[in-house]
Amino acid sequence: MNTIQTQISAGELLDKISILEIKLSKIKDNVLLAEVQKEYAILNKTRKEKISSSREIDDLFNELKQTNEKLWKIEDEIRLCEKNSDFGEKFIKLSRDVYFSNDKRSKIKLKINKALGSNIVEVKQYTQY
Repeated sequence: MNTIQTQISAGELLDKISILEIKLSKIKDNVLLAEVQKEYAILNKTRKEKISSSREIDDLFNELKQTNEKLWKIEDEIRLCEKNSDFGEKFIKLSRDVYFSNDKRSKIKLKINKALGSNIVEVKQYTQY
């Protein structure tokens, strides 16, 4: 397949890179890891070419990565609950943590987009809780 190139927001790029960094530390299968490394190298090259580093952006990136690490753990725990047919209080709490964490993630990406003057800004609209 040919390469597909398209414009994305700065927040989306940094979000994807943060997830790839997590995958680099978690994935043990060499074939899968090679794919992650390839994508990481491509996207990180774009980051270096297009995004100027600053303390604000570095801090937001680190906060985004921490949020994605939390989501990774939540998803693992939810899958264990599913595997064990455990749909009690722990499952309910974890399920709620998914959308709370995703809402936080979305807010961080928006801050990144605003700070960098991104041409594209991700829009979310859900029922308020």
